[in-house]
Amino acid sequence: MKLKTILAAAILFLSIPSFGQSNITETTLEVDGLCGMCKKRIENAAYIQGVKKVNWDLSTHELAITYRNDKVNEQGIIAAINSAGHDVKDHIATDEQYATVHGCCTYRDAEMRKSHGLDDALCKPNETHEEHHAHGGKDKH
Repeated sequence: MKLKTILAAAILFLSIPSFGQSNITETTLEVDGLCGMCKKRIENAAYIQGVKKVNWDLSTHELAITYRNDKVNEQGIIAAINSAGHDVKDHIATDEQYATVHGCCTYRDAEMRKSHGLDDALCKPNETHEEHHAHGGKDKH
């Protein structure tokens, strides 16, 4: 009887971590930015309640996020990033939100992008940043 109790307790103890992991989601979002200051702003904006881990890669513009899907959803994270002035693929920050980024972080400005070594050659002539993303364009970095 004592062995059964110990065995039952061990099974229960070992199964507890698997219950907590079912609410964890990992995803990647394409977020526009130019520099280390953008990285800090993007990561701080994305790190809302329920988010466990964020990492924005400057070279790929990919934001890796680990979050609890019972506390927050992807749309909530995107809204937080937009509020900080950054575009997330098809979710473009408003002009008012974008106006809050530092002058050196104005990633929609072609001259500023060039000053950060980014190539706008993938955009069509006279195509706006929003139009570029609307048809699925990905910036070359």
